[in-house]
Amino acid sequence: MACAGCERVALCQQGRNQDFVAELSESVVTLADEQAYRGYCIVLLKDHCDQLGDLSIDRQLRLFEDVSRVAAALRRELEPRRINYACLGNYLRHVHWHVIPRYADDPEPLHPIWVRPLAERKQTLGAAEQKALAARLRRALGV
Repeated sequence: MACAGCERVALCQQGRNQDFVAELSESVVTLADEQAYRGYCIVLLKDHCDQLGDLSIDRQLRLFEDVSRVAAALRRELEPRRINYACLGNYLRHVHWHVIPRYADDPEPLHPIWVRPLAERKQTLGAAEQKALAARLRRALGV
């Protein structure tokens, strides 16, 4: 069975994913499809693994260093009020982290973003704005 996470990683590594931000030590970083939370990123493990706990502690630490670098770049560049982190795997069975900036005008500041209907969250950026944001985050990551 094909894995959408593996497919997305491969597209990024081939330079064929418009959401691509950066390749880090253990991961590939993309902008999420949902940009109602501007700068929302997905940090995908480069190789396939279903469960975070199946990775060695060393790899988990290196992956979380990548996650932390993305969060720091978002904080520097976009100045959100808070950053949320989630590693779920219920839908996409490929280890990945959601790194979600939360802003002062957040309509649901006390809840996870998923309480909002998908139609509200499924905002996209124009191509030029998306490209500029990815480049800005790439620079902030130093890659």
